[in-house]
Order: sequence, then C-alpha cells, then structure tokens
Amino acid sequence: MNDMTLPREAVLRMTAAPGFPVLSLAERDRRWGLARDEMERRGIDCLFIVCKGYNTNGNARWLDNADHSDRYLLFPRRGNPVILRGPAHWQEWYPELFWEGVRYQGTAGGQTSSATVDLICDYGYENGTIGIIGLTGAMMSTEGDIPYLTFQNLKKRLPKASFVDVTDMLLGFRMFKSQEELAMVEKAAELSNLQIATVRRLARPGARELDLFTDMTAAALKAGNEIGREHWSIMCSGKGYPTNRPPSRRTLKKGDMLCVSHYTRYGGYWGHPHTAMSLGPIDEEYKPLRAVVRESIQRVLELLKPGTPWSEIDRMIDEPIIKSGYYHEIPQIHGIGLDGHEPPVGPHAGGQIPVKRGRPKGSITDNEEWQQFAKTQSRPTKDLVVREGMVLAIETKAVKENRLFLEFGPLVVTERSGPRVLTPEALDVIEL
Repeated sequence: MNDMTLPREAVLRMTAAPGFPVLSLAERDRRWGLARDEMERRGIDCLFIVCKGYNTNGNARWLDNADHSDRYLLFPRRGNPVILRGPAHWQEWYPELFWEGVRYQGTAGGQTSSATVDLICDYGYENGTIGIIGLTGAMMSTEGDIPYLTFQNLKKRLPKASFVDVTDMLLGFRMFKSQEELAMVEKAAELSNLQIATVRRLARPGARELDLFTDMTAAALKAGNEIGREHWSIMCSGKGYPTNRPPSRRTLKKGDMLCVSHYTRYGGYWGHPHTAMSLGPIDEEYKPLRAVVRESIQRVLELLKPGTPWSEIDRMIDEPIIKSGYYHEIPQIHGIGLDGHEPPVGPHAGGQIPVKRGRPKGSITDNEEWQQFAKTQSRPTKDLVVREGMVLAIETKAVKENRLFLEFGPLVVTERSGPRVLTPEALDVIEL
C-alpha cells in the first residue's frame, strides 16, 4: 500500500517541480471556456475572485491551478488571468504551481485594489461589469470574504463600472468532476485508505490520540499527501459529546470508540471519509446508533444514481436518525473537491437539538445592500438531480442526549450505475 504512484499519469502534465501533479492544458481550456461562456451569458467582463480563509480557495484554483491559499485572481472575459499576491519577486518562485497563461502580480504593501483597477483598465473594462466572487459569500461564509476597504476602493477608482455578486457562478460547474479531477480524487482516497490502515494497525489501549494522528499523517505525507493551510483532522475517543475536536493527549482504553475524520489532499483535491473504530467489542450503548447510521448510509447509497432529486437525498439521510430520536449538528453529506466543503450540502442540522444559548438577533441577510447583491446570484443546487461525476463525503452521525456520538461514512463518486465507494472501510464500525 505504501508503493503508490501518480494516478493515470497519462492525463497529467508534470511541471518543473518533480512529482508535482498538474492538470492538463486541455482541462484548463475546458474550464476557461465554461467560465467565459457563462460570463458572456450574464454580461460580465471580469471576475474578481477572493480567497481569504477556510474553504474559499477552490474558485480561484479551479481557474488558475495555483496552490496558494490567501490570494486574489482577476479573470477577464478576454486576456490572461492574473494572480494578485505577495511581493513582486515571488513570481519567480511559483510559476510551476499554476497553469501556463496565468500571470502573477505582486501586491505587497496594500496594493491589491489599486493593482486590480490598473489591470481592469488595461483590459478595457473600466466601464464594464465586474463580477465579485466572495462578496455576499456562500456555503458557511454568508458574510463573504472580500475586505470592506478593498471593495470600497474598487468602487471609488472605477466609478463607471458596475459591480455584481457572482459567488455562485463557478459552483455549478465544480459540482461535476472531469476524468482528470476524478484521478486526483482517487489518489486522495488512496491516501485516506492508507491513513485508515495506519490507525487500524496502531489503535490499541495505551496509545495516545496524538500519536495516532502523527503516525497516520506521516504515512500519508510519505505517500504524497499535500498538507496545505487548510489541513486539519478530527480525532476523538472514549464517550462524550461534542467530539468535533483535534486529537488530544488522551490515552485510549479498552472499549473506547475512536472516531476519526480523515483529510487528505492530492493535486488540490480532498479526500474526506470518516471512520469509527471500537477497541474491542462494540459497547452496548453504541449498537442502536450504529444501526441507524448504517441504515442511513445504505439508503443514500441506493439513491445516489443519476436522476435522483437531491431533495430526496436530503430527506432520506436524516430520516433514520430523527425517527430513532437522535439528532445531528453538522451536515450528513456534502460535496468535496478543491475545497473541503462544496455544494451540494445536506441538512446542517436535524432532530431535537438541546439549545444551550439563544440565537443572535438579526443577520447580514437583513442588510439592504447585501440583499441587492444577492439578487445577482443564482442557486446552483436548486432543482438539482444526481449526475455522474459528483464526489461526495458521506458523514452520517447520530447524537444522543448531548453525551453520546457516533459517526462514520465513505467518500463516493457517482457513476452511471450508482455510487462507487472509494473508502470501503468507512462503511461500518471497525471492531479491533
């Protein structure tokens, strides 16, 4: 299992960095064509894409193939895309990490908005329509990612331009992966399977969570895993809830339930199965939770065939959990790719959740300016049906009385005949 090679090397173009996987120029042209056709349809002259923080890297990487996190990308309807990031001399360090045809513009010293304005003027779009990706936000970042003063300076320096929010624009394309993208996902899944095998081999009474995490991370890194700034893992053992936390110095004990969220990445594409391992025979309290989680996963696997309305997935993944009197506070299923969370996303919560504190009053969605910009978005998941090429992280969970938690679920790819499970050991509790 440690002797791992690049997946489908024939479709990958290698760069100056030996062993660094880069998608082909044909894949670049496919994406740029899709984006520019959609810009033409919406009357948008430039996209300004903001990558600031967790799970906001994918829209830029889908267009530039660059492995930078915090950055900006200007993507004109005609002309070369430009990465805006860091000191000017850094452009000599990173050219092997982004596609040919992408330029680099240094913006250190607070020059991002000014450099963007100059570029827009160079392309002749100073009176045009500028689409902002990262303004009103999407997924878990409803308030957006673009700095307030950056946006204000763009409007001030381009008084004749129109600005619209198009945070949704690329998400619809990204939900369905090409064969080259799936090759990267398969590699990430192999790395996840290597992590599962490592934890399975080493998880014994007396082992520390932190040591298991270190060993599984090291094994995957040696086999080609990319950490990136967004890399993190969740590992918890024993009984108790909440358990959505990083590994601790806790020592495992006989009878523990060890829950692990595996985050691997290859060529920018994430793998994300969840496993549950029982140290010895499964505790009696966990058996009913195990039964409903398994039922939920099996129902969803039966439904993940082309043509199934996504609304049916949303309903059926929750039904066994809620009917049994359990609840959850994290999505049960979500897309995955260049970001750890991509659409479509299942219900964020379900069942009778114990309320510890009241919800804050008001929302950014009450803001009139937010509402005006939000009108320019579409909903890529509205009336969505399952199609081939979707990559989904199933992570079904059941919580009891705010004290008992069980979660497991595989990474899958939808195909014509149904889902292909890439991490089969995540389909059930593993008894060690």
